[in-house]
Amino acid sequence: MKNSRILSVLSLVVLLFTVLTFSGCKDGEAGAVGPSGPAGATGPAGPAGPTGATGPAGQNGNANVIQLTFGSKVHTGTEISYSLTGVTQAVLNQSAYFTYVNPSGSFWYSLPGTTSGGSKEYRTYVQAQASGTPLLYVNRVAGTGSETFASTRVIIIPASVLTNAKLSADFFNDYERVKKHFNLAD
Repeated sequence: MKNSRILSVLSLVVLLFTVLTFSGCKDGEAGAVGPSGPAGATGPAGPAGPTGATGPAGQNGNANVIQLTFGSKVHTGTEISYSLTGVTQAVLNQSAYFTYVNPSGSFWYSLPGTTSGGSKEYRTYVQAQASGTPLLYVNRVAGTGSETFASTRVIIIPASVLTNAKLSADFFNDYERVKKHFNLAD
């Protein structure tokens, strides 16, 4: 009984002390904000979300594009020819072909068209040969004097590539665009 009485008195003292402590507080100025504590560790990652739907299949590429590269050749103002070795007349009849010349060693020019300076203009055509290997002819139609083509490229693209008609005729006037689009090596 003594212990319960001591406990009752002690509880009353604590209660009285608490009431007196908090009743004596008055509103005053707020103190300064203390410094921020250190950042806590990053929590565990949540569960992975569902896998998205498979996208549509991409357009098929064309592994049949042919690139023929020829070394230096001097055009004296008449007509020069290139043997399209490895290309049959049947393939050529069902393909588009594009010719590019590099007279300066750094810039490519699309033929038919003009080359460096615009003073010499050329056209191209392909002709079947009895040997079975067609020839590409580069014929000058304007300008005089000789011109050295440091390199000539012929790109032959089977007609199946053009069935979607997404590439404009202007596209093929820029060798760098054609090379990039068809992943052609230098």
